[in-house]
Amino acid sequence: MMSKEELEKKLSSVGISGEWVEVDEYGFSRIYQFMIEDQLIKIEWYCNYSTLMIGNAHFWFDTIRLCSGYPFMGKWIEFSFRGEHPVHLKIKEEDK
Repeated sequence: MMSKEELEKKLSSVGISGEWVEVDEYGFSRIYQFMIEDQLIKIEWYCNYSTLMIGNAHFWFDTIRLCSGYPFMGKWIEFSFRGEHPVHLKIKEEDK
C-alpha cells in the first residue's frame, strides 16, 4: 500500500515534481500529473494500486523502484504490479 504522501516522496526523490489535478468539490484529487521531457504523465492514485497513464496507455502498479535495473544509460524509474510487468520511464540522460 502506498499513501499519496509516499507517492509524492518517491517521485520527488528522483527529481519529479508535479501537482494534484482534477480536484473535487471537497478538495480531494486522485490524479497526480507531471512532465518528463515534454511528455505529460498522469497517475491515478489508490492506496492498494494505482494507474500510470501516458497518453492512451494505462499500466497498473503497486510498486515504484527508484534504482531500476533497466540496462540502458541514464536515470530510470520503474513501476510494477505485484513484482511483474515493469514499466521503465527514463527520467534523464546519463551525466557525461
